[in-house]
Amino acid sequence: MSKKIGLLLLTLCMLGSLLAACSSNNNEPKPTASTGSTNTGSDSDAVNGVKDYGKVYVYANYGHLGNVVDLSKKEALEEVRQYIKEKSGVEVIEIVPPKGSEADRLNLLLAGNEPLDIFTGSMDLHQANGAAYPLNELLEKYGANVTGVWPESWSKASWEALQKDGEQWATPVSPPMAGNAITIRKDWLEEVGLGVPTNLEELEAVMKAFKEKDPVGNGETIPMITSFNEMNAVLSGLFMENGYGNWIDEEGNVRPTVQHPGYLEFLTLMADWYKKGYIYRESFATDGTKVIELVRSNRVGVAATWHSRTLANTTMIREIDPDAEYVTADIQGPKGYGRLVGTVGKSGTMISKNSQNPEGAMRYLDWLLSDVENYLTAFWGIPGKHWEWTDKEKGVYRRINQDYQGEFMTGFSFAMTVQFREEDPKSNDQWVRPFFAQYLTETEKVKYEGTFDVSYLFDKAKIGEQVPTLSDIERMIEQEVTKFVMGARPLSEYPNFLSQLENAGINKWIEVYTKEYNALKNQ
Repeated sequence: MSKKIGLLLLTLCMLGSLLAACSSNNNEPKPTASTGSTNTGSDSDAVNGVKDYGKVYVYANYGHLGNVVDLSKKEALEEVRQYIKEKSGVEVIEIVPPKGSEADRLNLLLAGNEPLDIFTGSMDLHQANGAAYPLNELLEKYGANVTGVWPESWSKASWEALQKDGEQWATPVSPPMAGNAITIRKDWLEEVGLGVPTNLEELEAVMKAFKEKDPVGNGETIPMITSFNEMNAVLSGLFMENGYGNWIDEEGNVRPTVQHPGYLEFLTLMADWYKKGYIYRESFATDGTKVIELVRSNRVGVAATWHSRTLANTTMIREIDPDAEYVTADIQGPKGYGRLVGTVGKSGTMISKNSQNPEGAMRYLDWLLSDVENYLTAFWGIPGKHWEWTDKEKGVYRRINQDYQGEFMTGFSFAMTVQFREEDPKSNDQWVRPFFAQYLTETEKVKYEGTFDVSYLFDKAKIGEQVPTLSDIERMIEQEVTKFVMGARPLSEYPNFLSQLENAGINKWIEVYTKEYNALKNQ
């Protein structure tokens, strides 16, 4: 499952020049959903009651084939193709991205005359360059399941971020997630005689016990590990009304977190924990790979990090310590819970502007998202032959073989992903249930940065032009805040630090961000 979550973070780095051909025809009339498809059949073409909706070309650039050594066996691929056609009425034609050149191949497909219907793209690149097909009419006529699968409790911002000029240009992959969390070794808590902490005082008591009683031995126990970004995302919101990020002052100005009155209180506690040896000394010079290495080495007691650094590695730890188990802790501070909800993504599933069968493309996406078994068919193959349920009620499956590897998979949606998991007796159920299925999309015990409702629409290029010292300001904030936590700079100098930010242009930053925020809110 951790591989599938990793897929949600796929980076799409394309060259705009190669997409020029896509935007050169922007003024041409767009085919409607009913007339744009030349491949759909009539009711008389129905096979077993399923109408023939023609061929749909899928570019499998979501990243799920990136770790596959061998692609599907030819016979299995054709068998799955026919199975999907019989069930959905769509004949799916796979376009497999070349490893290492996925973006280049997509650029050529979009700029040329080769068939392409469905791909994963971004608003800032593909929609902006005219490569995406408008989806409103298609969704209304053929996409009830595409929209209906999205829980009402999830943020609508994921859909809104993929809209422009009143049109939907892509379907979202996932909602904004509160994926950073405090995770703690449950078995060590039992060893030191403490329960899962619920507030800062109890959390500090846990770290103190881990340090003093040293469950690992030889002073190797790490009471807490974190990083600059993760520390802020998990803990700073305990001291502020909003999570780490922009906030709005009483006069309506957008300001950076470091100017919030509660942030100094937060830094004071972090500096104290660091001085006491509770926070790992190398936390602010350690990347995610090193964190995972330390976790797998059975050394980390508390982690204020992205959840999977601990929860997804329990199996590896149990090779050293069979009793190892991490649990999440909902901590409250002076301002309540602090876990930050992440930003809204602007990439999603798109239909190519040059699609010859947009109706068939939407019907295929709708079929995939109509039932988890359809979704898994495109992922792993024919149920009962390539994979099977081991506990259908709980959504647990296992692969029977790897003859089919997922070339027809597209239309990824976290709303489907949370409905299943692969059978693994060594997996950490605290990760899959409840964290993976519920905690990531939490809406009650979380914080949002102050401009969350519109920040995904910020024109960052324009902001950068108007605030030429933007990167310097961001770098200064991270460097100086880290110094305060590590004790390299006394907290008594915090007012001087804020003055240094003014000299670096923070007032211009406030002016530009406030103007951008107000303009978007007024829209």
